Amino acid sequence: MEKVDLQQQAVRVIQQLSTEKLKSAVDYLVYLQDAEARSVYPDHEVPAQDLGTAIHEMFKPFGGVELEIPPREPMRDPPRFD
Repeated sequence: MEKVDLQQQAVRVIQQLSTEKLKSAVDYLVYLQDAEARSVYPDHEVPAQDLGTAIHEMFKPFGGVELEIPPREPMRDPPRFD
């Protein structure tokens, strides 16, 4: 059997698979990834909102928080270790 590099083998396999088979293979891999995540963190719930929204909701009863964003400045020179 002649040696064929991995990229050529992958191209051949992809050409042989129909789009539907490829989609089902990807779906199966996603399922396995989700199953692994569930087994690693069985009590972990997926948050319904992102972190920024969650923090905003936490501070909403207190009237929110207004932060003053400092103006951007030029980057400082890197340290020298002469």
